[in-house]
Amino acid sequence: MELKCQNVFQQIRRREYGLKQGPRSKIEILKTLILDENYVYKEVWRTYSSKHVKTEGGRIYMENYKDCYGGYGRGNKPVHLYTLHTPQDQKIETALDASIQPETLSLPNNGERPSFYCIVGKSWLIRYDLLKGHLLEKVFLSQQSYCSFKDLSWNEPGKSIVVKSTHNVAGSLRPEESRQPNIVSVSAMFEVFPLKFVGMFEVTRSVFGRDTVDAMVSSGFLTTMHRSGMVKLHSLEHIIQQCKQFEADLYTLIPDQGELCGKLPYGLPLNIVIKEEPPVLLQVRCYQNSLEVGGCPWHYIFTPQKMRGTFHVKSLSNGQLVKNGILESKAMGLEEDRALFCADESGRILHIDSSSVSMHQLKKSESFHSELEKCFTIDLRGEEDRAPPTPSVTTTASGRHVRRISLGSMLQMDIELPNLYIHNVDYENELNLLWTNVDYSILEDKMESYVRFHDISSGETVKKIKLEQPFEESMHEESDLQVDLDTLVQTVRSFNSEFACIVYRLQSKEEEKHLQTDSDGQTVGQVRSANKRNSRQSSSSRSRRAQEPSNGGNEELIVSNNNSCLRQSRRRVSGSTNEVTTNVRRRNSRQDSDEEWTLGSVGRSARERGVPDSCSPSPSPRRSGRRKTKE
Repeated sequence: MELKCQNVFQQIRRREYGLKQGPRSKIEILKTLILDENYVYKEVWRTYSSKHVKTEGGRIYMENYKDCYGGYGRGNKPVHLYTLHTPQDQKIETALDASIQPETLSLPNNGERPSFYCIVGKSWLIRYDLLKGHLLEKVFLSQQSYCSFKDLSWNEPGKSIVVKSTHNVAGSLRPEESRQPNIVSVSAMFEVFPLKFVGMFEVTRSVFGRDTVDAMVSSGFLTTMHRSGMVKLHSLEHIIQQCKQFEADLYTLIPDQGELCGKLPYGLPLNIVIKEEPPVLLQVRCYQNSLEVGGCPWHYIFTPQKMRGTFHVKSLSNGQLVKNGILESKAMGLEEDRALFCADESGRILHIDSSSVSMHQLKKSESFHSELEKCFTIDLRGEEDRAPPTPSVTTTASGRHVRRISLGSMLQMDIELPNLYIHNVDYENELNLLWTNVDYSILEDKMESYVRFHDISSGETVKKIKLEQPFEESMHEESDLQVDLDTLVQTVRSFNSEFACIVYRLQSKEEEKHLQTDSDGQTVGQVRSANKRNSRQSSSSRSRRAQEPSNGGNEELIVSNNNSCLRQSRRRVSGSTNEVTTNVRRRNSRQDSDEEWTLGSVGRSARERGVPDSCSPSPSPRRSGRRKTKE
């Protein structure tokens, strides 16, 4: 088997000749550079805001999604791309980035473009152009006062989206609406590329149970959550086929209503009416409604009630517990432990506890049942995980000793907690790498944050990056990190609800030292310093030469102030004129490194202006001390 080429130059040559090049060849070249020791992530941009900062699809949205930053500007800094203008300056509640690859569109595609979907003013779904920020479509959702649309998510990524509303009795205006505590939520489904209305329906307690507290649509399932801890899964396709009353297209007349679909004042119709509970595909009683469905074949992960920190993995087809399918945590942390399916859809399961990350693989066993096999464990307790910070002691004026107890010390009074905090663990599908973001408490009120890239097969750390701390105390704060190939975007929220956003870009260490180099390999700053130094030396030498008498003189220069002509008395010397001019040029180049002023150049410029050779223009006052040449 041929070993994989790790040399960037050879990979580029292979791509040039078309040797064994797949669609991921460019990504492999970038991955080689990212993991190279000579390339680092350097901070190029930082900003602070009192409003929430959101990162989506490699772009940064500020001022409640209105200002969009992205791309590569001067110094690899993000640039301001556009500002979204909403109707009557209403607030954007939430947004969704709907990118699209041209090859995924069927022909004809009506010129569909990447879109940015927003919920504006709790009643409008607005589609903007993702690249330019232009308004493309506006859909009015509902006129019902008890519907407050605040949630926008994917049902099937890249295919359909769901707009969700919750029932608010306190916001009702009419008496008949105030008697509607029966409604749990209202969901509207749309297909994207192009935008198409599928249907809208209500989830009511009279149909799904009196203890129903919430509902959501995701991955083709309608999931209902109950107060008793029960979670039920229903087929969304079955609901659409059996309960849909009529078709309704956007901006057309609604049957038997006489109103336009998606326009004021009516909005979207409730064309899906659920009168009885649909068939239940799966029901599980779990802790805090924690349920994950995924894998190939389908499995699900849940935490049994009264078993916090323990996860069970079962088959979706028969509900049997897989072999070695119980994941337990050995230590207690500040946050709940997590178990989730890896985003690469390989059937692998990530188990994240207080100080480590474990990878498990679902496999078929001999008894035709699934088996969970442990692949590796990443122990994140490294040299940064030092002894817990000790509280500082302050002496007052009266001589009393006051001990200042930090947050970490308070939490460690009853139970010994690890001195680290895992913020993010995710999978980068293009680089095929697992990455972790961990904060370490080094001293009191001092933290260090690191991002590590891990090999997806062995868990070995292949790259370690130190991040900046925008606030003094940010270890246990809301922190988010987005990894997008050569870009890292870090978003941190402080205790006083101030947000900071830091952008890191990949660059070589040589580029970090020399941002701009001239043709000789010197930086612009060095060139400017050398020019200034040579200019000072040249001016001082010229002033000294102007004060010295002529030494017998092969040269003589007479400057007339009355007229702007140079009168030169020429003396014949041995040798030709060309030799004299050559010697003068060499001498002037040694004395004046930045400029060369020879008699030939002065004469040529004079002839261009129509001045005789015997009468050249007088030099400017700034150049009056410059030495002229006599032939």
